Amino acid sequence: MAFPTGTESSTTLAVMIPQLWGTKINDFYRQKLKLAAFFTNRSDELAGGGDTVYTPGLTEMAANSKTNATQVTLNQPTETKQTLQVSNWFEVSFAIEDNQAAQVLKSYSIQQRYMKNAAYTAAKKLEVALATGFQSFTTVVGTTTVALADASVRSAISSAEIANIDFEECVWFLHPKTVWTDLMSIDRFALSLNTANATNPVVKGQMGTIYGQPLVTTNLITKINTNADYCGALAVADSIHFATGALPGQRDQNGVRLQANYVPDFLSTVITADILYGTVVNRAAGGIKIVSGV
Repeated sequence: MAFPTGTESSTTLAVMIPQLWGTKINDFYRQKLKLAAFFTNRSDELAGGGDTVYTPGLTEMAANSKTNATQVTLNQPTETKQTLQVSNWFEVSFAIEDNQAAQVLKSYSIQQRYMKNAAYTAAKKLEVALATGFQSFTTVVGTTTVALADASVRSAISSAEIANIDFEECVWFLHPKTVWTDLMSIDRFALSLNTANATNPVVKGQMGTIYGQPLVTTNLITKINTNADYCGALAVADSIHFATGALPGQRDQNGVRLQANYVPDFLSTVITADILYGTVVNRAAGGIKIVSGV
């Protein structure tokens, strides 16, 4: 017997079929913050107030020949200083009025999630500023529009050694595309990065080593021109200094302050994450600028 027509359908039963909001939320993807954990943090020096930190620099003196019964030749170096100005202030704010706070599904914990996101976005401003500092390093290896090659990697090491930079204190900072498109196409690097290495716990986010020194990748190394060219670095911690200002109240490990204030006039809770920071290339010769075109 043929099955009868006129059976119930999703149209006829529409009022009986619930449409639910799930228990999960798709939060945005985050780039891990790694640079501030490596470079030199001077924030403690501003704990008592102030907006500027001066770092005097010493130059090498000359050795002069000496003969009997002659005066010594005096060195008179003119010293300079680096200035770390803490003046960049950024905030990320949002407000939730009581009406919406009462209606939003409680399991979403929307206020806490937004606070976490706001703090991350504020902290990322400092990370980007640190990565931008790579572009001010004196020595440059690599060429725009050209993939990073082993020769350029070894040139970076050579340049560091010539500048009396201790290579054993250096860390490589490269964009993921530079690593996975350029370096991983070279057997020696592919083998090195896929070999279990003893990682340095001091270096946050290390994914492997290049010629024995830690490699850190970050998407916060941005393009330096209209091409897909990136500016990474081989650097020591002292090459870039930064500080976060001592904003009143509690600040997290990234120097970000979170505040939540209820505003009765608007029956609303206003939440703000803010950061006050400054960066300076403390030693332009303390890092090697690595240009890669991918």
